[in-house]
Amino acid sequence: MSDFYRVLLGIHAAARRVDRDHALLGALGVGALAYPHQVESVHRMITGTTCRWLLADEVGLGKTIQAIMVMRALAAQSPRPLNVALVVPDELADQWAEELLSRGHIVPIEAGQEGGVVGNIVLRLARPSLLVTGKRLTAEKIDLLIVDEFTKMQAQVRRDLVVAARIIPNVIVLTATPALHLAATRGELLSLIEPEASIVAQAENRDILDVLAEREAFAIEAFSEQMHDAAKRRAIEEAYGLYRRMIRTARTDYPQALPKRNYQPLRVAPTDGDVGRSRATREYLEAARQTDLELRRDLLLQVAGRSVSSLRDRLSTLPRGTSELRVAWQGINSCIREEPGDAKLDALIDHLRGLHARDPDARVVVVAEDNPTTDYLYDAIEKLADIKVARKRRSVRAAEELEVQVGELKEAIEDFISSEAKVLVTADAAREGRNLQFSDEIVFFALPWSPPDIQQWIGRIDRLGTKANPQFRRIAITPIVTTGSNEEKILDVLEGTGVFHKSEVFDESEWEAISAAINAAADGRGQNNWSDAVREAKTLGAKYDAWLQATRIAPMPRTSIAERLDAKFRARSYAAPMAPVDGFEWNWYVMRERAAETMLKIAQDEYLEVRKRRDGAQRFRTMWYKSAGGIGLVIPDLDPRSSRYRQAFITKRSAIECPPVTNVVEADQQPRRLYFFDHGCALHDDSVAAFEKQAPSTDYMTEFVVEYPEGHPILEWADQRLLVTCAELDLRKAIEFNAETMLETEDMSRPSKAEQDARSRATRLALAQFEADRRWLIGLAPPEIFFAVSVENGSEWVAADFAASAVLEPFHGDLKARQMGKRRANLGEAKALAIRSHVSGRLRQLALDGLAKATGAVHAALNRRLFAIQADAENLATVAQTELRQAQSLDDSLEFNKAARRGAVLSQRLTELVCAARETRLSHLEDAMRAKGELINKRTFLLIPRALAD
Repeated sequence: MSDFYRVLLGIHAAARRVDRDHALLGALGVGALAYPHQVESVHRMITGTTCRWLLADEVGLGKTIQAIMVMRALAAQSPRPLNVALVVPDELADQWAEELLSRGHIVPIEAGQEGGVVGNIVLRLARPSLLVTGKRLTAEKIDLLIVDEFTKMQAQVRRDLVVAARIIPNVIVLTATPALHLAATRGELLSLIEPEASIVAQAENRDILDVLAEREAFAIEAFSEQMHDAAKRRAIEEAYGLYRRMIRTARTDYPQALPKRNYQPLRVAPTDGDVGRSRATREYLEAARQTDLELRRDLLLQVAGRSVSSLRDRLSTLPRGTSELRVAWQGINSCIREEPGDAKLDALIDHLRGLHARDPDARVVVVAEDNPTTDYLYDAIEKLADIKVARKRRSVRAAEELEVQVGELKEAIEDFISSEAKVLVTADAAREGRNLQFSDEIVFFALPWSPPDIQQWIGRIDRLGTKANPQFRRIAITPIVTTGSNEEKILDVLEGTGVFHKSEVFDESEWEAISAAINAAADGRGQNNWSDAVREAKTLGAKYDAWLQATRIAPMPRTSIAERLDAKFRARSYAAPMAPVDGFEWNWYVMRERAAETMLKIAQDEYLEVRKRRDGAQRFRTMWYKSAGGIGLVIPDLDPRSSRYRQAFITKRSAIECPPVTNVVEADQQPRRLYFFDHGCALHDDSVAAFEKQAPSTDYMTEFVVEYPEGHPILEWADQRLLVTCAELDLRKAIEFNAETMLETEDMSRPSKAEQDARSRATRLALAQFEADRRWLIGLAPPEIFFAVSVENGSEWVAADFAASAVLEPFHGDLKARQMGKRRANLGEAKALAIRSHVSGRLRQLALDGLAKATGAVHAALNRRLFAIQADAENLATVAQTELRQAQSLDDSLEFNKAARRGAVLSQRLTELVCAARETRLSHLEDAMRAKGELINKRTFLLIPRALAD
């Protein structure tokens, strides 16, 4: 490779490194398309005064992706490996592992497994089934805690997580919005992200919701005159609101981002067998009522409505203790033994046959709810419809075997994911966590009686993440019921809720009313219960959400903020100058990918062999060295021993399949992990670091003579001497951290355990605040590379910065530039002095302009930041005072209690020091930026472009 190409490669690699901070502090390195609400939410989480958030978006809006984006950003900005603990229900662990690998470039470490740092992250998966047995999180060593489906974990696990979260600096909790409607659950969730309020509530034996409401009331009284100004009200909400650290996006906020629903219910006449089974089941329930037998009547009715197999399985467990029960039991048994007839099954088979005749590639999810119905439909569809079927059964194994079961479940639906099987029949195990957005239809063979369950099922396929344009994508929703049955009447109720047409949010009190009405009507109690249920359903959502009634400062809509931020990102310039593509509107997201490809293309000139490959529908490329050894470039993830160690990768999000492919196979039949070549991917980050090291040193006397192919834009300056200069403006030193100086207190020769703990907590708090403020600063004023190009005009140099993109692009069509010479420019002393002066002046002016832009951004946001950290400081001070009061109430005749009191006094003092230091640091930030901002990595060279000789 010529030195000129090495210079260009080094510049492109440097731009890629700087781009990390531009790309939402590294968050946009994930292998997924970032939607506006995700960009805004992640930006808010990683630049807030603290990274402790409850992510409560509605089903299908990509909460998992956002959590991974936050993790990647925190890791990218951390000077040390980020220790992450992921706590998710066992049945969701497999889905998370797939998302982490395909989207976040990371493999979680299970308990008992060895693992190291990958992408500056050490991620450990903590299963609730192990935590409940006594295994504990080492909270002191955890930098980020991610919790999903917290409400489904055992009570002891939830309590332990609340305690651990108090000292973990960064916490992300994911939940479905309906979980907020239970006050107790809402309190637990907020305890995870509001540790100060949690501590106060526990100490004073109060509900955390009351503590948070009290904080709101204080703010409303203190800032009442500002509440009418929208911007100031939002600042008050974000600093003092009960839900200040909750992010909730509704599907209705972004209707264009999701597919359109086609609701097509099938109502079919029942067979004699359907009628007989329904009648026999009711006769058994009547016998149970007469004998005062305690029985979940609604569950038996649901089982009877699902399938013959489900009722047969349940029959063996039904009591037969009286003659009336035995007669009724035998009635059910007789109906099952006779020629059953199943109108729903007949309709399902006809529907699937017709669908696949019209569209052989269509994939359908069939909801069976339980294992007997799943097995029943699996056999029937393969036999009667001649369609390959995958199935997912409900787990019935012991907890210690659950990991094996999850693996088997994944394998069970692999054929459906790969599209070999066109139908997936599934029990309720797939209702949550398993993303199936590549499916075209969901059929409710077994109809859940719960609107939230319906919502979760539809959310498996109606979600973000498909390759097709969501505006043109349609998904079908097909419930199958027999006319005159309970299921048909329940369908009428469910239709009244609107759950089939839109993602509805259910208020707790409304849901209880609907649930009671459905169960009462299905059980036959009362005269007009079905009418009552339908009437209740049609008013569902008319009441204000109960969880919002708990706050006096309700969260304001953020859709417009998200759209403005997304537009800002799309319009921004790449870290290095790039020419727009003819015929295409500038899109920064796309140009980032194009820049990565240009860097790799330059590297292919000498270092890398990159080839196009394909595995099924997945297109990708492979990377290895031009030759084994001796090339002077080492990429850790690229084993130099043989080309069999080549790595597979993609650079464009448009190339990501749905669902994402994690491994590909070539002709050698060797599986290879498929990398997404962006920030956080080890292959990407190591390549960038290696490429940047290849750049030779240059100065204003280094002159390249380069020939370019005809039509290359640089030839506008053919045979002229260009002076090219670039340098980075780095403002990181403007915000620095020194715990010892900050926490300097009187000498304690023999500190107690309480005092040691107080100092340790204060150090962690100070570090977390510093890192949060540093991320905020980088988000406002990221590092920049300044490029200056000047053209020689006699004894003067004239600015021609618009030539920079042409200088950095050595390719034109299928041809490339070639270096014809490198030399020390023959410059007289006067001309050399003029060049040095010109370069110095250009860089100085660029730095001043960049610094003014950066300080302006900080200045505009500073008052709001100071207002928010003041609220945080007040919360911390309240905790310190509460803990001191508790310590002072102890019996001081005991030495242990005296030590506790000294620890509480020290903790209060250190908290004051930490918060004061933070306010001082931010208050003087603009001055620090001017004093400590510096130009680094300066690079200058001369270029004489010429037309490529024939």
